[in-house]
Amino acid sequence: MTTATIPSPPELNTLRLEVDGEIGTLTLDRPEVLNAMSPELISELVTAAAWLADLAPLRALIVTGAGRAFSAGGDVNWFKRGLDESGADLPAEVRRGADVLHQAIVDFRRIPYPVIAAVNGVAAGAGFSLALMCDTRIASEEAGFVCAYGRIGASPDGGMTYFLPRMLGPSRAIELLLNDPLLSAEQAREMGIVAEVVPADELIGRAREKAEKLAAKAPHYVRMSKRLIAVSLDNALADHLQLERHGIADSMATEDLREGVTAFLEGRQATFTGR
Repeated sequence: MTTATIPSPPELNTLRLEVDGEIGTLTLDRPEVLNAMSPELISELVTAAAWLADLAPLRALIVTGAGRAFSAGGDVNWFKRGLDESGADLPAEVRRGADVLHQAIVDFRRIPYPVIAAVNGVAAGAGFSLALMCDTRIASEEAGFVCAYGRIGASPDGGMTYFLPRMLGPSRAIELLLNDPLLSAEQAREMGIVAEVVPADELIGRAREKAEKLAAKAPHYVRMSKRLIAVSLDNALADHLQLERHGIADSMATEDLREGVTAFLEGRQATFTGR
């Protein structure tokens, strides 16, 4: 009998990817520039996202930032160099960079287990988009959220105009983008962007607590819930009901379903193993 080899996380320079049991933590790690997204960090997001979606032996993920920011968004110094350097084609560079970032977003959304943003500081521009990409958000009292693109005359990216209308509705989303306020953590909670706000020194502990709670759910249930919600606004009712039909039927073939039914009838808490 052979023991399955657990795949190791990829080696990264601008991100830290740590695995503790069934919980992973991905940390944006350029604190000296508020975790701004350089071409290297964007490229490493693709590497990390593909591993997390396809290979990681995890049942929950926390995404956070090092230092005092979650992420300040795109690295403005990158844009400035492209504007100043003779012969540079900044639109082409940013078009390629956005393509890479968007591949990372697509792969993050393929992750079949819960993804929790632990927003420790400002989340601006594409950093805000990265927080919106996660399944749920817990914010430090010191966190802030700002669209920011309009402040330099840039168009939004990173999925911001996809996630915000689905979260707030189109009218509130365009109001937020055009007015571009700096939202406090509590204001973001009141709008429904953030699930809860906690003191800064409790953020990671609370995110871990939530991750462990969600990791205990049956993986088929979590995977199908994420998949069905993700496509619900784009499907016709009859098509969507077919997806639900197959999802619940497939769950009947899992050991977790047998455990869940047995535990319910015995009046105890089910223990789901992912089989």
